[in-house]
Amino acid sequence: MFEKLIKKLKEGISKDEFYNLTKEHYEGFDFNAIYDLMKFQGLPLTEINGKIYLKTALIPYDEAEYTVVDLEVNNSKPKEGQAIEIGAVKIKNLKPVDEFSFLIKATDIPKYVTKVTGIDEEMLKNEASQKEILKKFRLFLGDSIFVAHAADFDYNFLAKQFEKENLGELLNRHLCTITLAEKTIEAQRYGLKYLKESLNLPNEVDHRALGDARTTTRVFLKALENLPEDIITAEDLIEFAQPKKNKCKKKKEKRD
Repeated sequence: MFEKLIKKLKEGISKDEFYNLTKEHYEGFDFNAIYDLMKFQGLPLTEINGKIYLKTALIPYDEAEYTVVDLEVNNSKPKEGQAIEIGAVKIKNLKPVDEFSFLIKATDIPKYVTKVTGIDEEMLKNEASQKEILKKFRLFLGDSIFVAHAADFDYNFLAKQFEKENLGELLNRHLCTITLAEKTIEAQRYGLKYLKESLNLPNEVDHRALGDARTTTRVFLKALENLPEDIITAEDLIEFAQPKKNKCKKKKEKRD
């Protein structure tokens, strides 16, 4: 349903068509309820002259709002694990304007996770629950474009956690800085730490969510400097950054 809906929303559809495409997924809801719920869940909808559009298909990429996200998790399998730290940087008009950073309560932190991140159970025992932090993150994220280095992992992992916590779906448009960097930055490797070093970016704490989100933000903004001239809208940018061969699905890609 969503793939067909997104394709049509890029060109604009009537309220009736929008309702017909979504009513089975949101059974029992009327048009207004579905429209408001999907906007709350992050789909960037707008209504112009009686038609429903994706805002990202209309707004220039350099005027769009992005949220650059990084996660630390206790298990990379969403069904078995949870987020233990979320870090994010909000970008407006291609400038960082706000940050989000929270540790999350968890009781099962494997030794290898502590070795990589420095996060242990003692650090997390008095933190808020994943559900409470995800509620805060939903408000911070809004309907901005979700950006991450290994975006499919971070996005899909969080989507599963929203579902597990009965917080609805995650519908934000998203893009991956690995494939975006591959198409715009000349480098031997595209792991986040390597790009930080090769681009002489400011040092941040590696393998901590906010530090990696800040580095990803700088990689993202650097990549935007080298876009082809035919990239005009935010949706153009999302399509340009589509991954190949599942490069953005594995967390280990970010760690190289």
